[in-house]
Amino acid sequence: MYREARFEIGDEVRVSRTIRNDGTFSHAMPKGEVLVSSGATGFVRSLGYFLQNQIIYRVYFPDVDREVGVRSNELLSASLEWEPNPYHLKQKVRLTTSLGHNGQLLAKKGDVVEIVKMERDLAKGHVNFMVLVNAHWVWLRNAALEEITSPVKQATVVE
Repeated sequence: MYREARFEIGDEVRVSRTIRNDGTFSHAMPKGEVLVSSGATGFVRSLGYFLQNQIIYRVYFPDVDREVGVRSNELLSASLEWEPNPYHLKQKVRLTTSLGHNGQLLAKKGDVVEIVKMERDLAKGHVNFMVLVNAHWVWLRNAALEEITSPVKQATVVE
């Protein structure tokens, strides 16, 4: 029923996304206000359980002099190299490489795709992006994508 703690008291950790006040942080901050930005590092001061299956870490962030409750799935080790997330959901991006599956070309380098989901690998720290390419869901690393700076060319339909 209880999950194993990933971090111990005193461990230095990093938040994987921007943490906003959900209404439980009462220090005269409005709901929705940023408490700590994505990539900020802090130190675990204590931990507890919410609903018996979610570990909540009390983390002190010295740069903003604030303690914040952070869910386990929002933290990674500060020792991992930080890879910022340059994209957002539904953003159109350009492929930096061609994509294939079972010997079939799915998309060519330079084709435009849309980000439909993002996940950070909490063990390694890098961000993965799911895109839809010719009816295939494909997970890609940041290096396979780039921001569009020139006019958009639609993805090639490969049959």
